[in-house]
Amino acid sequence: MIRDRGSSAFSRRHRGLAVSVLFLCALVHIDRPVVADPLGEPFKYNQEPVTQEAASSPMQAMMQSLVTVEAITSTAARTSKNFGVSRSGSGVVLDANGLVVTAGYLVAEADSVTLTLHDGSRHQAEVVAYDSVTGLGLIRAIGDVRTVPMTIGDSDKVSTGDLAMIIPATGEPDAKAVKIGKIKKYSGGWEYIVDNALHTYPPSTHFTGAALVSDSAELLGIGGLVTIDIDIDPKVRVPGNIFVPVNSLMSVIGQLLVDGRSIASRRPWIGLDTKKTKRGIAVSSLEGDAPAKQAGLRNGDIIVAVSQKKIDGQIDFYEKVWKATTPGENLELLVLRGDEYKSITIATIDYYDWLLKPSQTTQLSELSE
Repeated sequence: MIRDRGSSAFSRRHRGLAVSVLFLCALVHIDRPVVADPLGEPFKYNQEPVTQEAASSPMQAMMQSLVTVEAITSTAARTSKNFGVSRSGSGVVLDANGLVVTAGYLVAEADSVTLTLHDGSRHQAEVVAYDSVTGLGLIRAIGDVRTVPMTIGDSDKVSTGDLAMIIPATGEPDAKAVKIGKIKKYSGGWEYIVDNALHTYPPSTHFTGAALVSDSAELLGIGGLVTIDIDIDPKVRVPGNIFVPVNSLMSVIGQLLVDGRSIASRRPWIGLDTKKTKRGIAVSSLEGDAPAKQAGLRNGDIIVAVSQKKIDGQIDFYEKVWKATTPGENLELLVLRGDEYKSITIATIDYYDWLLKPSQTTQLSELSE
């Protein structure tokens, strides 16, 4: 149980938020923003009117914009070691023709994807994009499938202390009122950074691909991770979840629809996991046939510098790697192994070239005319 000096008041505010969100969900007007794509033409969502089904409750109205995502990959898929071959979670509907955003690891290298809509109908879907930078995936239902999109909010307007709700596809029993604990860069040990990540608490176990919504029923973020390190004050740290801010998606959605990935994802990848230690940034694991291991990097090596530039923490390490080279070029790391410094040269690659089956099935027909 998470305790807080203002816990009783916090609970009352959460109950009030839950009521207001569910009420607003029944009344919300669908209003799609315009987003520029990399071809220089404005991308527009399908703005055809969609009639919402009669709902017995405000939550049921909200659930029309959420779907269950099930994906199957090959046992030979690179990502199967960490995420398995059978994956499931939630997805948020973005347009009237079955375009859905979800957590990227659900659909990375997927051989098949199935969407279950709020009415229980199941539809095969294709992977439109998998983006290693945002950590998000786009999928679209195959065939003539009509869906109700969720209203897009502005995650830049979110502040620490704001109240919100986590809404998964499983519905009201698993919905959770939460508080924004902090908004800051999050670094994952697997060469991943989320800018302006939304850290929420208390934690939800139904976070994968779930919608983080505001008290005006607008989408603020897409669920991706669990964290145990939300510092709600200098002396108290609690577990929670990390959501990718919706503005990160909207800033690259045109690129994702055209190329199946963002421009920024074309960056060097070396295939290692790191963790923060008292001695510095240590190598915690290595992909068996990825560049870092092939170059001789070892578990326990402490990374000191990138291209002769000293690093200051995990985020600084990844950012220096991405700025130092382009995929295919050599990267020089200085590491401390025991009491000895070693210079290691790594031949970087594009992460998507390493994946067994990069999920880049988007066709130009995805663009609105």
